[in-house]
Amino acid sequence: MRSRLGALDGSFLRVETSNAHMHVGWSALFRPAEDRPRPALEELRRSVAARLPYIPRFRQRLAFPPPGFGEPFWVDEPDFDLGAHVTQLTGERDAVSLDTFAKLVDGVLSTPLDRRRPLWQVGLVPRLEDGRVGMVVKLHHAMVDGLSAVEVGLLLLDPGPQSEPPKPQGRAGRRLPSPVPGTVSLAAAAALSVARETLGAARAAASLAASPRRQGAALAGTLGRVAAVVRDDLLPRAPASSLNVPIGPQRTLARGRVALAELQAARALLGADGGPRATVNDVYLAAVAGALRALALRRGETPLPLKAMVPVSVRSDAEGAGPGNRLSFVFLDLPVEAESARERLGLVQRATSAYKRSGRVSGGEAVLSALAALPAPLKDVAARAAASPRAYNITISNIPGPSAPVYLLGAELEEAYPVVPLSEGHALSVGAFTYRGQTFLGFYADPDALPEAQDLPAAAAAEVRTLCEAGPARGAAVRP
Repeated sequence: MRSRLGALDGSFLRVETSNAHMHVGWSALFRPAEDRPRPALEELRRSVAARLPYIPRFRQRLAFPPPGFGEPFWVDEPDFDLGAHVTQLTGERDAVSLDTFAKLVDGVLSTPLDRRRPLWQVGLVPRLEDGRVGMVVKLHHAMVDGLSAVEVGLLLLDPGPQSEPPKPQGRAGRRLPSPVPGTVSLAAAAALSVARETLGAARAAASLAASPRRQGAALAGTLGRVAAVVRDDLLPRAPASSLNVPIGPQRTLARGRVALAELQAARALLGADGGPRATVNDVYLAAVAGALRALALRRGETPLPLKAMVPVSVRSDAEGAGPGNRLSFVFLDLPVEAESARERLGLVQRATSAYKRSGRVSGGEAVLSALAALPAPLKDVAARAAASPRAYNITISNIPGPSAPVYLLGAELEEAYPVVPLSEGHALSVGAFTYRGQTFLGFYADPDALPEAQDLPAAAAAEVRTLCEAGPARGAAVRP
């Protein structure tokens, strides 16, 4: 079984370097159940093995056609070794501190995935000093976007403490790997894929000719949104920032959390008087802006506005969260220069509202789709330009999680901190994962380029508290 990477999936391979590793992931902590054994490596491997038929991409690796034939393919790995992907980072009885666990996680995240194997890894820490179990997971961004990474993670977990791994039915549990295709076969498959894309373009042109008024109006609308994306998002240069410096391969994941109720309460700072309301995501973006302002002041720098790149899922409900990337990208001005928390939230709210009205999300999707039509050398140039500090200063992602508890071999998930990858010239990215009434913040950084990264989660939480304390006057009506 093989399938070809889409243009956006391939772009994450194109921008990966020895210093910029394009894996997403998370660091998690679980509370073991008192009435069953603690999660152990062999039991975890059996559980993952039982679920592999439901996520066949976990048994596939990359296969590259000859140069000039476009994107690589996912092909079955005939010598798949689960033990190379599900590993244990400490001894079974070694109780480690939270600080030691964080260093183990940073070590895993500082190492790129091996492209000669399936592009994922799970690291288990069986015992922490506080009695919990630790885990770190990483998956290449060419495999999954943030939403589908969460879905894959949830597939590896269970909805109840006593749940058992699913038992594959029929052919799903008996499928043998397909033979690895040779170079000639990959070239032929790539040529066929190009031919199909060309045929699709021809059919689109025929459809336009058959109903020029209806199709022309739709095309004009799309072109207008694409023009808006190019004019307002891609052409404006991101400001110069100390966040945009050469980076090395080392990573650190600074962790923090904010109660979802606090984010919701902070929303009330806007809209109580009948004006525009803020969303929880607006509060999150404003909190990051406040944290970065605190960082600039601590460094003795003048706080300046930044250009944030915010991934947005364009998956429909019918699609679900399958493999690959279904993303558009929103570019927003992050008002680090604004002096008050209220002002920062108001500026973020106006920026996100204007973006939603503009239709530029669909325009951005059209721009990304157009990458498929570019020759390979131009794809390289386009991908690197889109991921450069000229295009944006920082990536900020918000990933929704389940509201009900999930379990790893009976151990309840208590904390999970997301990893959003860094491209060259970017020292910091920020991810938020919402789970069971908590928003877990992951500030992912090069610790040499940004040693203050560990202070940012507390600064973001302080910004949320400031917004809550500056909420509407007592007795003011807040619309639901």
